[in-house]
Amino acid sequence: MINKDQIAGAAKTALGKTQEAAGKAVDDKALQVKGLKNQAKGNLQARKGDAIEAVDDAAKAVKSEVGGP
Repeated sequence: MINKDQIAGAAKTALGKTQEAAGKAVDDKALQVKGLKNQAKGNLQARKGDAIEAVDDAAKAVKSEVGGP
């Protein structure tokens, strides 16, 4: 199941790609850098979401093996 960090990370990455492309189109280095930074932040947030999901899935698997609630 997708979590909020995965969604927010993907959105921030997309925003960053748009900013980078716009910066290139108008030759604005500051906008390009801002876009690259947002892409990096978005990728990190999405990976955080992936890690949270993996831990949740592992916990569910352990509970089903042990027979927990």
